[in-house]
Amino acid sequence: MAAVELTPADLAPFSAIESTKAQAMIDDTLARAARFAPCIEDAEFAYPAAAKAVLRAVVLRWNDAGSGALSSQTAGPFGQAIDTRRETGPKFWPSEISELQALCQTDDSTGGAFNVDTVSTYCGGHADICALNFGAEYCSCGAVLTAGLYPLYENVLP
Repeated sequence: MAAVELTPADLAPFSAIESTKAQAMIDDTLARAARFAPCIEDAEFAYPAAAKAVLRAVVLRWNDAGSGALSSQTAGPFGQAIDTRRETGPKFWPSEISELQALCQTDDSTGGAFNVDTVSTYCGGHADICALNFGAEYCSCGAVLTAGLYPLYENVLP
């Protein structure tokens, strides 16, 4: 069973939506939300109430959008069309997508800031720009071919 559950009864205090329509809107919203934040379908999801609040806001905004209309006005050779129609389906704001994705992140999530130590700890004959000086496990300056006496591929003065 999914951790995030939204029912027509959860929408009732905010808007009077017919139960069958509300359930269809909820199903569509949950399906699209799972694309952005798959963790909301896990039984071990840690923040179901917070995700429920975001999803409820999406459903209510979708319900309030209405169907809109297309109208036009003309005055001589000039014309203007006004299109207030909305696309159907739940529309997630970027902030809502970010919030759902943030709820999925755990302390052991990969990514984030990192650093590169550029201070060389090797005092041999490798060039300053050799990969070994940047933490690699291989020599890119060719000093391994000269028994560490001097870099082969770099023009470095002693």
